[in-house]
Amino acid sequence: MSLLVSDDYAHVVGKARWSHAHGRSIDQVHASDIEAGRLFSYGFRTQTIGTFHATRVALEAEAGKGTGAYVDACLGQCCALLDQLEAKAVDPILPDHRAVISTLYSYDQWTNQVDDLLTRACARGTYPRLGIIHDRFLRNIQRVTAGNGFYIARVLELPEQGAFIVPDLNISIAPVIYGDHLSWNAAFLVADRPGVAVHRHRYGAEIHLGYAPVKGRTILGDSFTEVEEGYAMPIPPMTYHGFLNTSGEDHVVPFVFGSLKMAGWGIFFDVEPQSVEPAKTKAEPLESTAMNHSIFLERAIRQMKSGQGFMRQVLVPAHRAGSNEIGGLELALTRAGQDAMEMSSPHYRIISVDSGRAEVQIGNVEAQVCRHDHFGVPAQISCQITPLGRDPFVFLDAMILPVEAPRSPSVENLATRRFVHQ
Repeated sequence: MSLLVSDDYAHVVGKARWSHAHGRSIDQVHASDIEAGRLFSYGFRTQTIGTFHATRVALEAEAGKGTGAYVDACLGQCCALLDQLEAKAVDPILPDHRAVISTLYSYDQWTNQVDDLLTRACARGTYPRLGIIHDRFLRNIQRVTAGNGFYIARVLELPEQGAFIVPDLNISIAPVIYGDHLSWNAAFLVADRPGVAVHRHRYGAEIHLGYAPVKGRTILGDSFTEVEEGYAMPIPPMTYHGFLNTSGEDHVVPFVFGSLKMAGWGIFFDVEPQSVEPAKTKAEPLESTAMNHSIFLERAIRQMKSGQGFMRQVLVPAHRAGSNEIGGLELALTRAGQDAMEMSSPHYRIISVDSGRAEVQIGNVEAQVCRHDHFGVPAQISCQITPLGRDPFVFLDAMILPVEAPRSPSVENLATRRFVHQ
């Protein structure tokens, strides 16, 4: 099995390689190439704590198991490259030629080198486990390289060898979409374990999302709410929080994490578990001040679906899940009308489709999306959404915004169904 690439990917990577062969010249790198380079680079970035990290951990576990000096050397080089690929995520993806000749070029070179080293290692003997690791790595990377740059994550089809075990919390996290300073993730809770241990983040904010079927206790500070329906809970930095799963079944907790002070997925390095039990905890209504005015998410979605035409509601304002130091997470809910809707913003936006179908065009590439699909819209790249079919197209979207900076109100022109974030 070899790495598959699309014509679109081959074209923009060809521009990067040409540049390096001609003294880093940017003569052949055009605006459309920069846009494509950014989109493919964001697709690679989402593999940071998924494919790149999980593959490295799997290879480290295999090294030294009678594989011999040559194979061990190959695995060591692979791990070093995968570590570089993980670290690349903290570098900004810039809206200029560097997105092509630096960011995308590095992702392409290093992933191909990992592929080559694993191919050579597997050819030196019968190593079934290495073959499995290699195949999973290729399948995951091909979700980026075989596409047109429009990276779609389907939470019902999260890949094998694509998760991260959070130290001190002992929960498995699968990355869904990684943008600029924010990420959308899924935490997997096993039925026979208590759930997410109480912890806090010094430089990060979160929004926990609950979807039915759910049964448990969502914890914020010294308060908690028993929940049996979908909810959204905004969590400022330095606020203890957690979730006790009492359903007796496996459960998934989607969550958004963000920080303008960190790369945005620092949850995995900025975790401070609660060292002692609080003196007392108190049951509070979900929408109370003590629970930071959390909302019944699925109630809001049902109400939005029952409406008519274009509707948009900010469910969690930025100041509720953030601070002046790190910025704030904004979560909004939108129902598209019958006409095409264009969205543009100076901030990276992550979209989670709740219902319906739509044709989405980001820059010059397009794809159809449906329920459970997630995708990112980079800053200053146009995004046009055209609903398809009779069912209402309803979606959540998240951004991280400066909390202290004044923002002009959104402009909603219902005649053209144009949504522009100023």
